[in-house]
Amino acid sequence: MENLSKLKQAVRGKKFLLLGPTGSGKGNRSRDLKSLGLIHIGLGMILREKVRNDPDCELSRKVVETTRKGTLLPDEVVFPIIREYINRPECRKRGFVLEGFPRTRKQAEWLLAQFEPDMVLLLDVPGQFLIDGILKYNRQSCVKCAATYSDFDPPTVEGVCDRCGGKLIRRMSDSISRVKKRLQIYRKEIKTFLPLFQERGLVQVLPITVNNEDKVDENDLKKLKGEIFRVTTDDGGKARMLNYEGMRKRLYKILWERFCEI
Repeated sequence: MENLSKLKQAVRGKKFLLLGPTGSGKGNRSRDLKSLGLIHIGLGMILREKVRNDPDCELSRKVVETTRKGTLLPDEVVFPIIREYINRPECRKRGFVLEGFPRTRKQAEWLLAQFEPDMVLLLDVPGQFLIDGILKYNRQSCVKCAATYSDFDPPTVEGVCDRCGGKLIRRMSDSISRVKKRLQIYRKEIKTFLPLFQERGLVQVLPITVNNEDKVDENDLKKLKGEIFRVTTDDGGKARMLNYEGMRKRLYKILWERFCEI
C-alpha cells in the first residue's frame, strides 16, 4: 500500500491481540503485523520451540501431554510466560501482537489487568475450511519460523520453507479428532470472554471471505490448481476467499482507517 512508512509509524508502540480458531491464519497475520515493526508474541510458537530445544523439561512434557489430549495448558504455566514477554522493554517501546491468547474468560480478565489492547483482531474463517484447510489441503509449518503452507500456497521446493529454508512438517496436533476438539473448545470459550473486549469497542473482525458483489483483484484470491476456490460458508452458501496477499491488504486497510485516518 502507499505510504507504508506512515502506517508503521502509526502502529508503533500499539498493543494488538490476534484471536481466531486453529487453522485461521493467525501465524500469517502475525507476520504481517511484524512487518510493520511490531514484535510477535506467539504462545504456540514459544511452546513448540521449548519442546524442540528442551524436550525433557517439565514444561515440555506438559505441552506434549495437553497437545495430545487437545486441551489447554494450565493458567499457572501460561501466565508467567505471557507476563515476561509483554513486559520486555522492546515490546513496550515498539509495540506487539499477542497471538492466540487469551483463550478463556479467566485469561482475558487476567490480561486486561495487565494492559488494555489498542485493537483485538478476530479472524473469521468458515468452519468447514478450518478442518479441510488443515487436513484435506495438506497444511505444513516451518520448524524454524512457523510459516505455513498448503496446496493453496505451496513452497517453491517441497518440504522447504521459502522464507528461511527450514524444514516443513505436519504439526502433531493436526489430526481430525484433535482439530475438532480444539475448535469445539475455542467456540465454547470465546463466547465467554469476547464481550469483555466488545464492550470496550476493541474488536475488529477480519473475514477471509469475499462477498459476491465485491470487486477483488483475481491475484488476491485463493486458487486451487489454477482455479478460483469457493468455500462452503457457515450458512451453506459459497464464497471466494482471499489468499495471503489479499488478507495482508485487507488487514493493512483496516489499520490505516483506524490509526491513520483520524
